[in-house]
Amino acid sequence: MKHLLSYSVYQDMGFFGRTPRKLLDGMGCDGLEMLTSYEPPPESHRELSSSVHLPYATDWLAAWEGRPYDFDEYQSLYYMYGRSPEEVVFNISKAVSCASVLSPPYGVMHLGNGSVPYLHCHEQPFSDDHVIKAFAEVMNRVVASMPGGEPPFRILFENLWWPGLRMTDGRGFRTLEDRIEFSDWGLCIDTGHLMSCLPRIYTEQDGIDALLDVFAGYSQDIIEKVQTVHFHYSASGEYRESFEEVVPGDTPLKEYVIGMYPHVGKIDQHMPFSDPRCKDLLDILKPEYVTHEMPGSDVGPIEDFLKQRSLL
Repeated sequence: MKHLLSYSVYQDMGFFGRTPRKLLDGMGCDGLEMLTSYEPPPESHRELSSSVHLPYATDWLAAWEGRPYDFDEYQSLYYMYGRSPEEVVFNISKAVSCASVLSPPYGVMHLGNGSVPYLHCHEQPFSDDHVIKAFAEVMNRVVASMPGGEPPFRILFENLWWPGLRMTDGRGFRTLEDRIEFSDWGLCIDTGHLMSCLPRIYTEQDGIDALLDVFAGYSQDIIEKVQTVHFHYSASGEYRESFEEVVPGDTPLKEYVIGMYPHVGKIDQHMPFSDPRCKDLLDILKPEYVTHEMPGSDVGPIEDFLKQRSLL
């Protein structure tokens, strides 16, 4: 099992000092899972990039279904993958192509959709089934034009707490399995995102107990599709149960979306595990890779990696 640290092309590689490989080796870290963009990764980021996380757009469904928001070109790309179905396919294809220069073993893609006017609401307007079927169609279109009708690296679909692939059980996986038309795909299970789908998660221990129950219900073929785990916890049950809804009203959507970042961070906390029982989660899933993904802590990514890595 290889241990990776999440990083991005938007961050300075100077953070790892003059001998970054030596630093990572000393930490028990096999490399970085690099969040990429719509340009080839900088040369400075390539050596340590052991896998990739492809860009995510919050409400790609709006553009895919022909009802884009009044965003400028930059915001349309980063919140919707563009302004039309054709642009959605083009920009995801571009992101995959740009990441392929790293020859990664996999590229992670979030499979969820947060409808912009409902980002600060308890309910979203679309079902998991609707979102999964739509994104399967998107990815089928993207991959169909690639050599051999397969992506240049395996696509791993990651669960979110918004509608889509939540992975609280096997139903979403079956929908995805029925709709995907290419073979080189798998799953990325994000432990914190999954906790944020479940009720009464008030502590780290609550989250571990709940995930052990969920994973015990996975069939063997689901487990075999799990290639990587994004490892962290989010004990946001109290906030999720109590936050007051906020709708755009007269606020321009651009400002409304930017104002959602603190809210999203309170749900999706990305904290490092401290309970040794977290290892039991990996013992069930048996992933090839574990990405330590903990930007939510104030301590720092290296310190958090060392804390969590020591439990494994």
